[in-house]
Amino acid sequence: MNALSRIVIIGSGAAGMSAASRAKRLKPSNDVIVIDSSRWVSFAFCGLPYLVGGEVKDLDELLYYPPSEFTKRGIDLRLNKTVIEVDPDSKKLTYVDNSTGTKESLEWDKLVLATGARSKAPKLWPEIRGARNVFYIVHMESGQQIRDYARSLGPGKRAVVIGAGYLGLEMADNLAKLGLKVTIIEALGQVAPRMLDPELAKIVEDNIRSKGVEVVTGAAVERFNIINSTATEVVTSKGTYQGDMFVVGVGIEPNNELAKQLGLKLGQSGGIIIDERTLTSNPDVYAAGDVTEHKDLVTGQLVWRPFAQIANKMGHVTGSNLGGVDSVFLGSVGTSAFKVFDVVAARTGLSASEASKVGFKPVEVSLEAGTKAHYIPGGSKISLKVVADEKTGRLLGAQAVGFDETAFWRINVVASLLTRGGTVWDLFNADYGYQPLLSPVWDPLVIAARLLMRTFGERPW
Repeated sequence: MNALSRIVIIGSGAAGMSAASRAKRLKPSNDVIVIDSSRWVSFAFCGLPYLVGGEVKDLDELLYYPPSEFTKRGIDLRLNKTVIEVDPDSKKLTYVDNSTGTKESLEWDKLVLATGARSKAPKLWPEIRGARNVFYIVHMESGQQIRDYARSLGPGKRAVVIGAGYLGLEMADNLAKLGLKVTIIEALGQVAPRMLDPELAKIVEDNIRSKGVEVVTGAAVERFNIINSTATEVVTSKGTYQGDMFVVGVGIEPNNELAKQLGLKLGQSGGIIIDERTLTSNPDVYAAGDVTEHKDLVTGQLVWRPFAQIANKMGHVTGSNLGGVDSVFLGSVGTSAFKVFDVVAARTGLSASEASKVGFKPVEVSLEAGTKAHYIPGGSKISLKVVADEKTGRLLGAQAVGFDETAFWRINVVASLLTRGGTVWDLFNADYGYQPLLSPVWDPLVIAARLLMRTFGERPW
């Protein structure tokens, strides 16, 4: 790069602003410009359900920093502007001001695509376009619109949530907190179908039902019936369900239109394929966040994982490289979690069935154990599954469901081991802390390791 290099970043979310801040901090001579179609920067989409339920009081609370903070850092923010054309040969882009319609062109030395993901809802069900009571996440204001409409309906009205993944379940929880009667509709045969095995998903589903929420699984949405721009019901393969409002929490894809214009190499999901430095197939174009595919550290294959923690790390690596500091993002192991009503669910790596599909011969153990010393009142139970490779004893994945936050941190322990290629014996030998109020002396993870060692032996040789 030249002494003065113009870096243009498209996308002002977690990945984009992390890249911008890092590139400017490491090399202040960089001319860093960020363009986004919204008016928000450094925002947290993951917090939108909690805005709906009232735990987060104001939309601004979901910003890590206000726009003024980035302006102080010398970053040129061009918000409420949509990039409509990018030309890799001239290294020029064109954007339009969303308010005035005015077009402007801009040249770059290095370009960063941090355009995130978009909802497929209008593509899946075109009839919902313009329906005033059907909502899906498009931008930050989406959460506020859902909250305001739910509050305008008031307690006792019916909210139908489409999809029982992370977003759908969290939205259902928070709509129920507003007093609405909630129905969850899921096309597949269980809740959290891409995260949990059926027996663990049943624990989650039973808990949701116990809170008065209706759960309908195996019900593929066929269409919405719309009258006077208002959805009245959703028709599924299992019947028709009426509602006063509908929230679509299913179906996102990489926002890759600009990547296609640039002729970048895309993966099976449509995400941009990047290397460990977050470079694309064009040496002058980087990509970070939910628009990308990256390496799965368990399988070695490319994956699309639109997770916030991954986006932030990618943005940091991108900005480091643009700032002259060599940095790498090696990949991820697929760690995720949610908390819905009283239950916490988390997973990392592969399930046994997923491991089989990619060529491993998995060994799996399941157990239920206490999360505190047995003599401490108020302890709860955790249901835990751990998977390892029969040939090597290498850990492949884990899932946990429980009624306190230890389900979350125990999965994070396994995730750390997966990242380094850890084994059953590493799981046993890890030096877990012990305190009766916080954990039993035989931690559930150690118990899982002992059960696995019945197959693998006490020593790794």
